[in-house]
Amino acid sequence: MKPISRVSLYLFVVSIFCACSFVRQASKPEVKPSPEVLSGPTSTAAPSTTTAQPTTAAGDLQIGQASGTYTAKGETIELKYAYAGRAERFGHESIVVLLTDKPIPPEALAEELKSQTLLLDEKIRGLEYAIDNDGMWVRYHPGQYQESTSNQLKDYVVEGDVVRGFDDNDGHLSDGKYSRKVKFVAAITK
Repeated sequence: MKPISRVSLYLFVVSIFCACSFVRQASKPEVKPSPEVLSGPTSTAAPSTTTAQPTTAAGDLQIGQASGTYTAKGETIELKYAYAGRAERFGHESIVVLLTDKPIPPEALAEELKSQTLLLDEKIRGLEYAIDNDGMWVRYHPGQYQESTSNQLKDYVVEGDVVRGFDDNDGHLSDGKYSRKVKFVAAITK
């Protein structure tokens, strides 16, 4: 048997290392930011954010748009507008997302995110979400029906100052009286 030269041994080891490295990289799952990652050094309950700035909206939606419908008390309402901001819900900071059938005037947005004046007065209709590390809560306007879950919205992501997501619920918890199927892209107001 012939002895193996150092060069041959070196090339063999390098090729094995490269092959293992390639297989390891190819088998890594796609990593999405988890809701448990805090968005900043002073926040203790905000959903995760990434540093990438979005260039456009998701799919066919532009920032500030919603699509889909929800049903409350037998009435189906089409949603077109999406707004988001940080506000206190249930004793800690959450990302609040409002999906509405009519636009919220810019001068009323901060108050609407805080206390839902237009929604509660039924001047506009829509869904109100509060999203945090523990999951999400949604309230129907009108009707005031509420649901909460430890799950997050589907395809939920916060990128820079934009939040996007998808939600559907067939109404099984309310015997079909309250259901929703919506997607949205919203700028987080400061």
